[in-house]
Amino acid sequence: MKTRFLPNVIAMAIATASTATFADEANYQSFDAHVHGEVTASLAQDGERVLIELTAPGHDVVGFEHHPKNAKDQQTLEDAYALLRDGGKRFQLAEAANCQLAEAKVTSSFSDYDEHHDHDEHHGHDEHDAHHEDHHEHDHGNHNTLSANYQFICQNPQAFTELKTDWFSLFPNTETIKIQAFTDDKVWVDTLNRAKSHIQW
Repeated sequence: MKTRFLPNVIAMAIATASTATFADEANYQSFDAHVHGEVTASLAQDGERVLIELTAPGHDVVGFEHHPKNAKDQQTLEDAYALLRDGGKRFQLAEAANCQLAEAKVTSSFSDYDEHHDHDEHHGHDEHDAHHEDHHEHDHGNHNTLSANYQFICQNPQAFTELKTDWFSLFPNTETIKIQAFTDDKVWVDTLNRAKSHIQW
């Protein structure tokens, strides 16, 4: 039976976690800022379900943050989407928990390249240049991101006590992944990096 993807579980976990619990976490901090080299992630366990949501700067994943300007940029973005969709490899949950990826969703704030490309073909030469000049001005200072949402179903959820990732080998522009987690029995934060891509709790 197909599982239903419920990304709101993470939001619910955040909303219901007590202020006192967060106060006990000395390393807790806001993950809202867009910082190159820093991916932010949230993890929530609800019984057999484990949800992971992450947001990464475009620079970390594809090496740029402007909207795709040519076929090479677009291919780079599509390749990144394919890697991100493979959530079972990007994040390996504790083997003893017997977790399977049930659903994955990848989105980004990059504009659709094909739509812009087709639109440009209808412009005259002067209009085409003006359009791209405006487009470049729009891209200046832009901070496009990619987001991934994964739902895992675990046959032995009580054994979910570790997590590892191959993120840093695939996306070397990333220096850290900051995680805030809400498992069945605790709330905690941690930071992954190239030297620490495997955590246990």
